[in-house]
Amino acid sequence: MDGSWSARRAAWAEAGLERGGGLVKYAWVAAVLLVASLQLAQAWDGAFVYFGLAAFTGFLALLLKRLVPAGLAALGVMVLAMAGGFFAARGASPDRDPAWVLLDTVPRLLTAARPAPATPELLVPGLLLIIGVSTAAVLSVARRGTALFVPALGAAVLYVSAALLTTGRADRYGLVALVLVVLLALGWLVIDRRGPVVPPAVLATALAALTLLTVVLPTNGFEPRKLVTPPVTNVAIANPLPQLAAWAAQGDAELFRMRGPEVPVRLVTLSRYSGASWEAASTYGPLGVVDAPDLPMGRKFQDASVDLRITGLQGEWLPGVGKPQAVSVSNAMVDPDTGSLVVADGLRTGLSYTVRGVVETPSDADLAEAAVPVGATRYTALPRLPFTLAEYARQATQNARTPYEKAVALEQVVRLNRRPDAEAPVGSSYARLETFLFGAAGEAGAGAGTAEQFASAYAVLARAVGLPTRVVVGFQPVPEQDGERIVRAADATAWPEVYFSGWGWVAFDPVSGNGSGPSAASKREVLNRLASTTAKPTPTSLPSVPPLVQPTAVQPDVVAAPEAPKGFPFWAFAPVLLLVALYVARTSRRLRLRAAGPVGAWHEVLDSLQLAGLRPKASRTVPDVGREWGEAGVRLAAMVDQAAFAPQPPRQEDSWRLARQVRKAVRRKASWWRKAVWAIDPRPLFRR
Repeated sequence: MDGSWSARRAAWAEAGLERGGGLVKYAWVAAVLLVASLQLAQAWDGAFVYFGLAAFTGFLALLLKRLVPAGLAALGVMVLAMAGGFFAARGASPDRDPAWVLLDTVPRLLTAARPAPATPELLVPGLLLIIGVSTAAVLSVARRGTALFVPALGAAVLYVSAALLTTGRADRYGLVALVLVVLLALGWLVIDRRGPVVPPAVLATALAALTLLTVVLPTNGFEPRKLVTPPVTNVAIANPLPQLAAWAAQGDAELFRMRGPEVPVRLVTLSRYSGASWEAASTYGPLGVVDAPDLPMGRKFQDASVDLRITGLQGEWLPGVGKPQAVSVSNAMVDPDTGSLVVADGLRTGLSYTVRGVVETPSDADLAEAAVPVGATRYTALPRLPFTLAEYARQATQNARTPYEKAVALEQVVRLNRRPDAEAPVGSSYARLETFLFGAAGEAGAGAGTAEQFASAYAVLARAVGLPTRVVVGFQPVPEQDGERIVRAADATAWPEVYFSGWGWVAFDPVSGNGSGPSAASKREVLNRLASTTAKPTPTSLPSVPPLVQPTAVQPDVVAAPEAPKGFPFWAFAPVLLLVALYVARTSRRLRLRAAGPVGAWHEVLDSLQLAGLRPKASRTVPDVGREWGEAGVRLAAMVDQAAFAPQPPRQEDSWRLARQVRKAVRRKASWWRKAVWAIDPRPLFRR
C-alpha cells in the first residue's frame, strides 16, 4: 500500500513538473515572439498594439490542437487570418478577387510612406507574417522531444524583415538583437529539452551574423523598395501664389489648427519658372518611394512632428513641415524633389493627421563660405530674362564675395523702399516684377505687392546671379493658444529659398527680413560691409537696351556639391557582437554540462585540456588521464566511471569542485595567449 502511494505521489510530482515546465516553455515563446513582433512594428506608424496582440495568435492553434491534428489547427488559423486580411484590405481594391487583394498588399507596403501608416491594407502583410511565425513557433514547442529551434528561426525572420523595411534603422545599435540572443540562450538553459537540439553556439553565432547584416544594410544601400515600381500619378493643380491676395482679404478666417513646435507650415514648393508664372510639379508618388530628391539634404537638420486638423482650408495641397518623412494620410502623395504633399480627392473639413518632417538647420558660420552647385540648372533657369532684371541683380551683388553675401544683399535690395499691399495686382511674370521693382510712382503695383511679388522678385534676381532658388507658399509660425496653434488666412505668405551645397535649402524673407533662416546679426554684418552697394542699384532704362536677352553670361560661382556625409560605421560593432555571442555560447555549454553531474564535470576537464593545447588521445581511458592531474583528477575519474557503470548513482555535489581544481592546474600549464582567449575560444563548442 505504501509503495503504491509513493509511486502515485511520484507520478503526480512528475506531472506537476511537466505542467510547470510547459508553462515556462510557453512563456518563453511568448516573450521571444513579443520582442520580435514589436521590433517589426517599428516599420509602421502606431502599430505596436496590433503587432503585440498578433504575437499571441499562435496560442489559438494550441487550443484547436485539442480537437484536430496540429497541421489542421495551423491551417485553420492561417485561413482565418488570410480571410480577415482580405476583408481588411478589400477597401483599397474593392473590385478585385481575394487572392489579388492579398498579393497586392506587399507592393502597396513597399511603396508607402516610411514608417507606413497603420491603415488596414498596409498592416495586413506584417500581421500575416507574425501570425504565421507565432503559429509555427507555438505548435513546434507543444510536441515532446523537439528542439526550441523554430521560435529562434521565427524571431530571426521577424528581425530581418524589420531591418529590411527600415533599412536597419529599427535597431541601430543592435540592442534588440542582443535581447533576443539573451532570451534564446535562457531558453536553452532553463527549459528541459529532449531529443535532437541545434547547439546554442550555432544559434548565437547565426543571430550575431544576422545582427551584423542588418546593421550593415544601410551602408550597403540595399533597399527592397527598389524591387517594386511605385505608382506615379499626374496631378494638374493650379499654382496657389495668386491666392495669397484672397487669403489676405479673408483676414481672421480659420484654415487649420496644429499642435507641435512653432515652425513655418509649408503648403507647396514651386521650382519651375516660365517667365510668366511659377509652376508646381505635376507628377507625384507615394511618400517613402526610393527616388531621392535631385538636390541632397543638408548635413545639419532636426526632426519636427506636428498634428494638424483642417477647419477651413480647401484645395488639394496638404500642409506639412520641412521635408516630409511620414504622414498618416494613406492617400497622400508627394513630389520627392520639393516635398509638396497633395491629396487628389481634395481636403475635407475635420481631416486630422500627423506629419513628421526634417528641417535643415545650418549655422551662420556654415553659410558664410558655402558654395552653390554648378549643375542645378533646373533652379537657375530663367527663360528670356529681361536685361533690366539681369543688370539690376548684377549691380546689387557686384561687391559680394560669396553666394551667401549675394543672397543677403538681394534680400535687402528687394525690400528697400517697397511695401506689402494686400490689394496690389497679383502675378509673378517678368512684366509684373518689373513694375514692382521699377514702376513709376502712381502706377498700379509700383513698389507694392503681396508676398507673391516679394518672393518671386527675389528668386528671379537670385537666379540671375547664379543662385539656385525656389518659392514656397505656406504659413508663418503662429503662437500657441490653449495648447493649439490656430492658423488663419492672414498668416498665409510666401518666401524664397536658396540652395547651398552641403547645407540644403535656406529660407530668406524679403518682405520683413525677420523670417526663418540666417540670423539677423549675420545679415547685418554682411550688409554693413556692402552698405555702399546694396542700397544703390539702379534699373537700366528700358528704351536703351534690348527688351529681352538670354542670360548666357550668368554663371554659378563656385564648385559642385560635396559628397554626401558618410554615416557612422556601425559595422565596427561586429567584433563586439561576435565576442558576446561566443561568450554566451561558452557559458551556455558550461551550465548544461554542470547539469549532467560527474560526466558533465569530466567534459569540462576535457574542454580545459583542449583550450590549453593538451587534449589527450581518444584511445586513453578516463582514469589514465585523471592520474596526470593529481588527487583531484583521480577522484573525479573514479566518480565518472561510477556514474557510467555503477548501479547506484554517485554523489554529484563534489564533482564540479574537483573539476575546478583540475581546470586550474591545466590553466597554469597553458601559454599566455591561450589564457587570453580562454573564455571565448570556440573550439569546445564543436567538441563531442
